[in-house]
Amino acid sequence: MTMKKTILLAAMMALSSQAHAQTASPLAPAEGIVIRTEGEIRVRPDIAVIQAGVVSEGKTAAEALGQNTPALAKLVEAVKAAGIAPADLMTSQVSLTPRMTQPPVSPGPKPPRAAAIDGYEARTGLTVTVRDLAKAGPLIDALVKAGANEMSGISFGLADESKAKDAARLKAAEAARARAALHAGALGVKVGELVSIVEAEAETPGRAAGDMRTFRMAAGAAPISVEPGEITITSSLRTVWRIEK
Repeated sequence: MTMKKTILLAAMMALSSQAHAQTASPLAPAEGIVIRTEGEIRVRPDIAVIQAGVVSEGKTAAEALGQNTPALAKLVEAVKAAGIAPADLMTSQVSLTPRMTQPPVSPGPKPPRAAAIDGYEARTGLTVTVRDLAKAGPLIDALVKAGANEMSGISFGLADESKAKDAARLKAAEAARARAALHAGALGVKVGELVSIVEAEAETPGRAAGDMRTFRMAAGAAPISVEPGEITITSSLRTVWRIEK
């Protein structure tokens, strides 16, 4: 065998050994205990997010917008009068759509006539963050009295969820260790060292109060009672543990 062939054969054997070592790595799910856990923490929220707006109609686009713009300004005034900071007030929706009317069906073989524009609908909305939950109910009442005729709902959350998130992470980690030990004990093996941790972050939705579908508000309705309840903060982990026999 020539020197060149000997070197080539040695290189191929080295690559084969390296590939085998990678396949046999303890990180491979087939050779470890793979655990997925989730930790949950329930806490009282400290902020509320209110979405309210104004819907106006007119024969022309200009007429619909002409009614909507001053109506929205009254909502903004009501929010500011409630002591809400400018940074917590945001315009979240602006739309102008034609209102279509379908003509009656003509008798006979005549083709149907196309729908015609019968007017326009202007819709604007505000998103308000309330940091004093005691103000949430009175603010909704104030918005209705100021002319809000549409509300998309109210949700609750935390201004800073880092501490609650860390507590949920701790629960997920404790559950991962306990579950790995449970599986190992049932199968007659021992849990070795932890070789992999992956945190699967998922956005924690705020707790919604009431029907989140759009509904029209009636002026003069009974005062709104807002109960924040509790929200759930979650953390998910994927861990891989060595198996010791």
